[in-house]
Amino acid sequence: MAALGLCLFSIGCDDDKKPPPPVDAGLPDADNGPIVGGRLGQALASAAQAPAAPPPSADAGAGPPETGIFDAAAATAAHAPGAPPKIEVFGEGTEPRASLSYALPAGGERKTSILLSTRVLQQALPPISIELVIKPEKAKGDDKKKADDKATPASALVVAKVGNARGMQGDLTDDLKKKMKDVVIRYRITPSGILSDLAAELPKDPGPAIELISGALVDAISAMIAPVPDKPMGAGGYWMVTDRTRSSGVDVVRYRVVKVEKTDGKTATLSIEARQYASNPGFSLPIIKEQDLSLERYESQGKGEIELGTDPFLPARGQIALLAQSLIKGQRMVLQTETKAALGSAP
Repeated sequence: MAALGLCLFSIGCDDDKKPPPPVDAGLPDADNGPIVGGRLGQALASAAQAPAAPPPSADAGAGPPETGIFDAAAATAAHAPGAPPKIEVFGEGTEPRASLSYALPAGGERKTSILLSTRVLQQALPPISIELVIKPEKAKGDDKKKADDKATPASALVVAKVGNARGMQGDLTDDLKKKMKDVVIRYRITPSGILSDLAAELPKDPGPAIELISGALVDAISAMIAPVPDKPMGAGGYWMVTDRTRSSGVDVVRYRVVKVEKTDGKTATLSIEARQYASNPGFSLPIIKEQDLSLERYESQGKGEIELGTDPFLPARGQIALLAQSLIKGQRMVLQTETKAALGSAP
């Protein structure tokens, strides 16, 4: 795996040149603190002492595993596979309070852009600005059955296509630009931000660069769409979202503590602190060809901020930084993956 320091991506750079460092993009760095304890570190120290917000119960229960890796039974007990996200409200914040939701219009489209950078081991992917064209998609087959099921919460089936992609530190190769335009992201979202069926459709023979970019894009979208409570929330209000997802080659139980930083009646700014724990020791990434890799220790953290308003299908704006460190059994080395993304209106 030491050979993975080679320039794998052919993104408009010469093979003899070292890849540039990842873009900062104005994103907060993920904390490098220790793995937290029970009830996710008392909901990350009561959301950094949020005003007017009582802490979680003193009965915090057992904390996440010290190694960062659940066994199968413990992972299911923490959050069962396929179960909807769990939202625990710890404080409703100060007055005035407002109902939070994601806009889901029946028609129309939205154009937005994501500035994305990612790093695996010593290999940095030069930052890319990706324009996304997002619109609702007519449900078919099983999706239509879900839409017609009265027991299923109202939701929108969304398709996001790449309208354009450009490198921020040198142009992309023609082949990469062509393949990027064939990447399609689909997901289902409810007004409360419950996300499901998030997946990327890739072109034929995508290659490791497209697989890595699309994986990082899915990770960023998943992390930035934070579910919101069904009760009005004010500044200082905070809650914890527990769910299952896949991130940087690892199936994880994810915890996100979300806090209302400010609201003006039309928009709300939410901060996000994330911690992820492996639900099993399995590990795989497209640029690592070895098979049957197994985790010995795992730590993954993230930090971000989003703004909810009238923009549909995604937050109006947002930024996220995700960092994971994986100690592979028998390899005596730590594999580090890092993804940073900034979401904003396309020019």
